[in-house]
Amino acid sequence: LALFCAGASALRVGAPVRRSVGRSTPQMSIAVFGASGGTGSEAVLQALERGESVTALVRDALKLKAPRSAGGISEGALFGDKVTVTQGSVTNKADVDKVFAGQGVTGVVVALGGKTSDVGATMLQDGTANIIAACKENGVKRISVVTTIGAGDSMDQAPFAFKLLMMTVMSSIMADKNKQEQLFLNGPGGDLEDCIVRP
Repeated sequence: LALFCAGASALRVGAPVRRSVGRSTPQMSIAVFGASGGTGSEAVLQALERGESVTALVRDALKLKAPRSAGGISEGALFGDKVTVTQGSVTNKADVDKVFAGQGVTGVVVALGGKTSDVGATMLQDGTANIIAACKENGVKRISVVTTIGAGDSMDQAPFAFKLLMMTVMSSIMADKNKQEQLFLNGPGGDLEDCIVRP
């Protein structure tokens, strides 16, 4: 995800990264939304490993921790001053705008998540719309968005048991993920260089 935003042509899962976290001149500045989750924290760590600067928006700064040990950062440790952190909500446009302010952001990773009961039924579409608006206001073109298998035209790729969950227990979150994708397929994000990732 972070590689896409940095302009790399391919991402090989599990490929070793050979640069250190302490590199002195960042080549890119990646903004990560949902940075305290599993995917988001991995995107943060990989960007740091490549010497990029990282800025993140999280609801709780104390949950922004390294998912594994790398480059002098221990698994479970806070990223500390290696990441510029804004605490707030992606559904608040002013909080999203703070992430871009003065950071020279060149690419964005959107790895939002959370229980619908905690974040609301439209957090993905509302938050992503705020991010798209901020990208356009700041001249950022590259954005990578994590949704899920079963969203959009990938419904037939989902395993049968997962399809049952999507149509029942997960129906609210699936509706939000589909509307999030539509922001890029038929909405305001259509002119950005986007990469939709469906794990």
